[in-house]
Amino acid sequence: MNTRRLLWRFILTLALFASIGGILSCGQEVQTGPRAWIDYPRDKSSVPVGTPVSVISHGYARDGVAEVLLSVDGEAYRRDPPAQPGASFSEVTQEWLPQEEGNYTLQVVTYDANGETSNPAMISIRVVGEVARGPTATPTITEAPPTDATATPTSTPEIPPPITQTFTPTPTGTPELPTPTFTPTPTGTPEPPTPTHTPTVTPWPPVQVDFRADDTSLVQGECTTLRWDVEYATAVYLNGGGIPGHGTQQVCPASTTTYDLHMEAPGGNVDRSVTINVSTPPDTTPPPVPSPAVPADGLEIDCKSSQTLVWMPVSDPSSPVVYYVKLERQVSPGNWQSVHGWGPVSGKQVDASVQCGLYYRWTVRAQDGAGNYSDWAPWSHFSIRLP
Repeated sequence: MNTRRLLWRFILTLALFASIGGILSCGQEVQTGPRAWIDYPRDKSSVPVGTPVSVISHGYARDGVAEVLLSVDGEAYRRDPPAQPGASFSEVTQEWLPQEEGNYTLQVVTYDANGETSNPAMISIRVVGEVARGPTATPTITEAPPTDATATPTSTPEIPPPITQTFTPTPTGTPELPTPTFTPTPTGTPEPPTPTHTPTVTPWPPVQVDFRADDTSLVQGECTTLRWDVEYATAVYLNGGGIPGHGTQQVCPASTTTYDLHMEAPGGNVDRSVTINVSTPPDTTPPPVPSPAVPADGLEIDCKSSQTLVWMPVSDPSSPVVYYVKLERQVSPGNWQSVHGWGPVSGKQVDASVQCGLYYRWTVRAQDGAGNYSDWAPWSHFSIRLP
């Protein structure tokens, strides 16, 4: 009785642990990123060497499936868009050509529109030298004895040696006997069939690429958009960063910049580039207004025939800066007459001829290297006394 109770307690304990494991597994986080499945061929199936194999897979991405990458034994083999580009769930068919016998691992990765990748979906495939045909059997072909009832056999009829045909059992367990494709010779030696199929090797197509920019001439501060469409490449890189085979990117270079597109493929790598020329915007800002310094505004000067006019120089990003000067004299109250003008002057002063007993005024303005003029400075007045 104690033995039965212990046995039932052990069974109930195992059931409790199984229930807890199921609850914990149900609480795991659901994957939300891109995903990939391989629908065909099945895992651990066999395919003939030298015959193209259509690898059919499905990809899911919340932001849209952009591409699916097929790899063989960890090496990128080909990269293709899905049947419905941009759809959240789509199918893609990619052809693989096994060229040697052996065991291979096929891997499929889904890329979404933002370049995010899924975990790889993998299967194992065995490539064999020929297609398996069915279960092993040994059919025996014998000649029937004569049917003439009146004839009396005088010797035992010759029976040709048996013909052996080997095949592999089908999954249902029902052997399928192959249909003989040759006629036994009198000696019993079978004649081998003539091969009727030559494997077709499909070469990898060359990479097709269209890499361009909306505008290749910009003024500093402007932007443009790079666009690319790539076919038959296993990997695509823009200035060293991995990207999908089809996409766009906005760029705002501060100076002239070259963008490089690198593509990898079994048929050979390909490189393309686009150069964006950036120019400095034109200077339309005038320089500062210079200030008259000597003689000071309103100054009376002793009688002399020459007076130096001096101003405070200014600076501007568009150099060099030059100056223009005007000198006028008063001929009657409120009525001024031009005496002389100078410019362009690269220094900060000019010498003017003056007469005693007259009232003068003068002004100055600047011009930068881009051709922009400042305003004229306010008039500065001075007078020359009589002797």
